[in-house]
Amino acid sequence: MKAKSIKGTTSEEIKKALTESKDDGFKPTLAVVFISITNDLDALCHILDQEGIQIFGATSSGEFIDGDISNGGIVVLLMDMKPPHFKILLQDYRDKDPEAVAREMSAIAKGLFKNPSFIVSASINTREESETLVGDPLIKSIESVTGKEVIIWGGRAGDDFLFNETVVFTNHISTKRGIIMLVLDGDKILVRGEAAAGLKAVGTEKILTKVEGKWVYEIDHQPAAEMLLKYLGLNFTAEEAEAFYPKEGIMFSVSREQGDPVIRGVGMFDWKEKSFSSLGSIKEGDKIRLCLPPDFEVVDEVRGNAEKIHQNEIPEPDALLMFSCVGRLGQFGPLISDEIEGVRKAFNVPMAGFFTYGEFGRTKNGNNELHTSTCCWVALKEK
Repeated sequence: MKAKSIKGTTSEEIKKALTESKDDGFKPTLAVVFISITNDLDALCHILDQEGIQIFGATSSGEFIDGDISNGGIVVLLMDMKPPHFKILLQDYRDKDPEAVAREMSAIAKGLFKNPSFIVSASINTREESETLVGDPLIKSIESVTGKEVIIWGGRAGDDFLFNETVVFTNHISTKRGIIMLVLDGDKILVRGEAAAGLKAVGTEKILTKVEGKWVYEIDHQPAAEMLLKYLGLNFTAEEAEAFYPKEGIMFSVSREQGDPVIRGVGMFDWKEKSFSSLGSIKEGDKIRLCLPPDFEVVDEVRGNAEKIHQNEIPEPDALLMFSCVGRLGQFGPLISDEIEGVRKAFNVPMAGFFTYGEFGRTKNGNNELHTSTCCWVALKEK
């Protein structure tokens, strides 16, 4: 399989880049598109559709190809993958049960391929309760049909930090409440990836002793918000606490019985209840540790892991996709470019990626999950 990555700030620039990409006889059949919500989706889809190219698309909160990060632009990974080896599915879950929709789509995928692999995105309204249903429940719904060993990678769509509504789309359909799947024939397409946070947990393990939904009320039977302030070494008056919101995210690791811990972030504080919300699923009894801010060692670890998988599992990949949490932009600062470029160099193939509102992937030796503050990457090779 041959792949090429192109970028632009408008659909017309993409049209020009697409034309140039075909000068050597390249005939793409599949386009993975990450695009700013401010751009013209319909115009872009029309251009690709006119060329007979199938589209897997999601809006972004920043996008990148080959280590070059943009905001407000368009990036496209073009592949000439054989059409019998993949299928794009998209369904709207508005006024439906998202889990039932995911199961229905997974059943279709299982009917198409004996061993399907999934690249997944979803559009959400961050202010609606359904936002939580297209996270871990989406993963569980796919696994209920295909089994827990199924390969799932991807990221939820973004909207340029507006945290309002996002969009997923294919050739003739777009939706603000939808699930899109690029289903790959696992017997024809080799798929290898990793969910890597690299953040270092510190201190003793604490237990979430009172949790309701995404809200944490008690840690070790103590008020959760007060415990966090204590860990951070902060001593506020009631008035100062009410106005407090960290400029950089507060992250914590959650232990798993199997595999690496997963990362969760602190969302909002409720000082009246002395609680905080979690970005990502948690439950009572979870064991947590706070994480240090990222440094060069984190970047080296992510890059080093990519190099190992390249050498040992997929030495001759054709293409690379990356799904990086939007939170890493603020946490890593300039280091985020080093991380993206490091993974790209490890594989040295055309790549595209975007900053997401949650990443799908399997932890090392662990389970498929929805992640936060994590970089998920996946390499593809047509057999």
